[in-house]
Amino acid sequence: MESNARRPRKTAYHLSLALVGLTFLLRPAEARLLPSEEFPGPWLEVTQEIRDLLTFNKVSACSQAAGRESSRNPGEYLLYCTSDEKVWTGWRVRPAARAVRGPGRPFQDIAPPDGY
Repeated sequence: MESNARRPRKTAYHLSLALVGLTFLLRPAEARLLPSEEFPGPWLEVTQEIRDLLTFNKVSACSQAAGRESSRNPGEYLLYCTSDEKVWTGWRVRPAARAVRGPGRPFQDIAPPDGY
């Protein structure tokens, strides 16, 4: 049987774990932006620096590409790429960090750019 001296400590431990869990679940709404809010647009021409980064990372599906800068992380871009104007892929690119993530599906609330 458990001693009464340990019971309050164990209860306090469980309560603190519950509070930590709630902290992550109840984060402010601003922390959970929709993709269209994080990458509000407009579509921008992809720079040579980004094209060089895509080439360096052997991304070949971006013969046509446009990007939007992040409102949360300046210097991070959402790229939509296509080779045939029918199938689009989404990429996240951070040129300063030389980082490329993707491919992924385009976001439902961000339509591909016009004019391609």
